[in-house]
Amino acid sequence: MPEIPEVEGFKYVIKVHCLKKKIIDIDSSDKKLIKHNYADFKKNLIGHEFVSTERRGKYLLIKLNASDYTLVMHFAMTGFLVYSKDSQKVKFSKVNFYFKDKTILHWISVRKFEKIWLIKSFREIPGLNNLGPDPLKLTKKEFIDLLNNNKSKNVKDFLMDQSIISGIGNEYSDEILFQSSIDPHHKIKDLTGNQLLKIYNETHKVLKYSIALRLKDIKKYSERNFFLKSDRETFKSSYLQAHRHTDMICPKNKNHKLKKVTIAGRSSYYCPKDQK
Repeated sequence: MPEIPEVEGFKYVIKVHCLKKKIIDIDSSDKKLIKHNYADFKKNLIGHEFVSTERRGKYLLIKLNASDYTLVMHFAMTGFLVYSKDSQKVKFSKVNFYFKDKTILHWISVRKFEKIWLIKSFREIPGLNNLGPDPLKLTKKEFIDLLNNNKSKNVKDFLMDQSIISGIGNEYSDEILFQSSIDPHHKIKDLTGNQLLKIYNETHKVLKYSIALRLKDIKKYSERNFFLKSDRETFKSSYLQAHRHTDMICPKNKNHKLKKVTIAGRSSYYCPKDQK
């Protein structure tokens, strides 16, 4: 599932390949994924250019020139972007943006949970309007205050709650807690001050490393998504990401096995022996 690191990669695609290019046409093979009248969607985009892009949580926002509209993309579980220099078809492409220079931006939706909007106000998307702060923009005090203000909450659920902290999902919450050596079953009230500080430090460390890795990955990929076994193996072996969908070996001790459980309604991976 695209989280902060992956969406930063998609932002890179827009920033490097798609800005200041006139949109001359748009087509869609599944108009239900566009949360806007399709005829108006095309009318309000064709003839315009993307002029800037930013990430908010797991959302990608793209501003248009000479327009009050913002294009908003949410990649849900299996969404991603592909930029191509020719007209060949790309698998699972649901919305295609055709530029004047004959390049194409393909908006991909595999499982059809993804959504795309054209909005004038953030209030039009409740999930976007009600986002909590970005974890990478929080000071140590602000982050720990948030933890202390949610003491009764499960720690993994806290990291995934977009109304408290935005952009972290299932996989990176697991990674942060693994690197912090904290069992994801704990409630925040059961953790020590040192453990809370460890969560803050590892959140920054994990996300910054993963963003750098995803930016490196996206420069290499061509007409496919991030979510292949080979992509997960690009993570260093000390990361849970390199093992959770492959050998289930604990990165801290090869004699320990990872365990898959359901926490906060999500499939979670952790090491019962190394996370206390």
